[in-house]
Amino acid sequence: MKRIFHLVVVSLGASAFTFSLPASGGGAAHGGGHGPAAEEEISIEDAFMKEGIVIVEPKRELDPELASEQVMKYLEAAITEWKGGDVEFAEEYFSAALGVPTDVPEKEVVLSRMGQLYNEAGMFPKAAAVYERLATEFPDSRRLPEVYMEVGNLYRKMGAPELAISKYYMVLNSALNVSFDQLEKYRQLSLEAKMAIAETHKEREENQEAYRLYQSLFRLELKPVQRLRVHYRMCYLLYELGNYQQAVSQLKLFLDEYPDSPHNPELRYLLASSYEKLNRKPDALREVVTILQSQVNPDSTYNADANYWKQRTGNELANEFYEKGDFRSALTIYQALARYNSSPAWRWPAIHQIGLCFERLGLPDKAKLAYEEILNPEAGAIAEVELTENLRSLRQMAQWRLEHLNWEDDLLARLQVLKTE
Repeated sequence: MKRIFHLVVVSLGASAFTFSLPASGGGAAHGGGHGPAAEEEISIEDAFMKEGIVIVEPKRELDPELASEQVMKYLEAAITEWKGGDVEFAEEYFSAALGVPTDVPEKEVVLSRMGQLYNEAGMFPKAAAVYERLATEFPDSRRLPEVYMEVGNLYRKMGAPELAISKYYMVLNSALNVSFDQLEKYRQLSLEAKMAIAETHKEREENQEAYRLYQSLFRLELKPVQRLRVHYRMCYLLYELGNYQQAVSQLKLFLDEYPDSPHNPELRYLLASSYEKLNRKPDALREVVTILQSQVNPDSTYNADANYWKQRTGNELANEFYEKGDFRSALTIYQALARYNSSPAWRWPAIHQIGLCFERLGLPDKAKLAYEEILNPEAGAIAEVELTENLRSLRQMAQWRLEHLNWEDDLLARLQVLKTE
């Protein structure tokens, strides 16, 4: 308990006088004309220099009821200053509330409110320090599990994952000692702490440990939103761990169970990629075409995300087939990509690849048609001045390929003439 002492100095041959000295680390902060009042300070050395006798006696503590009232007044003043934008004076009033020379439960409220305000303001180190003090000074607090959870989240934001994990485990330990009326509340908090531990391991790319933790969570009784979240992480980690066979099983299960999940475009990409990694080309091809043929609700807020994953899925798998010499499979995917979206930024790269596939398949006439579609787009296409650098480069490549194919045709025609002569 912090205490404030009176120093009583009795000078030889003179009348006695007194002054106050705040104990180390205690007392209210002061400064400014309207901050909380502070008593005048004087050092013990100065007292002895007056050749007096120093008697140190503890300052009388306030009545608990009066102390509680004073703490809450300081707290209200601090919040008023904070909302007014004067953080410095708010901190002085917080300090004054905590410096009242009596231990009262209202000080826990002060620390809790301070931590909340610092956190909301993005002052994470100060918020963590305040919550740590609350846990130290009020070890029997009913809100202790929540405090540890907040501190863990703060350490995670500040890039201290090991400290975060240790605090999440303290949530689990402290939640074991809660009263009966708090059981359900802290059962859910414990689940959140376990998920936070798993997520922190995933953020540290400790995928094997993260998967083990998510797998344990999946066996528990979870709310639907929690089960979806855990199952999604499991699917993603199985793919990252290279366990493609098990990833396929879990991905199909997730997609069947949650057909409208915003994660589905990404997970379908993982499914198609898993098929390709397992050398199941027909399954991979079927999945990519299905992805590109599926329609997205135009009112969906996930349209952009869905388009990104569709384009990535199509391009990566088609390029993979093309590099391996499977030009027919690549052609099927590029054609599906070209049909999915009519904008030049999406359509022209796919058409260019279609032309290359036709060339590799020995079908130059069809390749020419592809390149001509880029060079002579349908009416309503964007003007030349509006083309991006990438699209202008693409048109130049299409022009070069078309000229090359025409030159080859001309060469073949001339050779044929020479043969007949």
